[in-house]
Amino acid sequence: MRGRHEMPLFCIVFLVNRVREDSHGTKRKELREMKKTKQSKFQVKILIILITATLLFTTACGQENNTSEGTKEFTLEVTDDNGNVTSLTIKTDESTVGAALLGEGIIDGDVSDFGLMVLFVNGIRADYIEDGAWWAFYIDGEMAMEGVDTTEIEEGKTYAFIYTPA
Repeated sequence: MRGRHEMPLFCIVFLVNRVREDSHGTKRKELREMKKTKQSKFQVKILIILITATLLFTTACGQENNTSEGTKEFTLEVTDDNGNVTSLTIKTDESTVGAALLGEGIIDGDVSDFGLMVLFVNGIRADYIEDGAWWAFYIDGEMAMEGVDTTEIEEGKTYAFIYTPA
């Protein structure tokens, strides 16, 4: 016969399982809370990165592309191989458009007996010999009658390079 304080075996098993469930349930809750906290911290970090990138991008896009200082000023418009137009304000002490743009690193090319053959504008290559593309040079919307390296700077003029495919 059982003593007064003895419990049936099934009651003991039930109570032990109940205690385990409670402790596991508490641990699961704690783990869920820790996971939520980690996710929240991660989301905050991502949000900060996105906000910073957006601010940097909008600040850079909102600024005019001005180059170095000088006594002469002109505008250069570059139409790239995708049709995108970039407008630059050039300030220089050089006498020719070519010298000013070479000095700023905006253009580059090969010099021959005929003058400067512009191959690169803003880092974009147009090589007539390789792919038939070339950089057309314009002054106030009209194709220039002389090369960029011999074109004297005239203040207020707009000079342009337009990528011209084959």
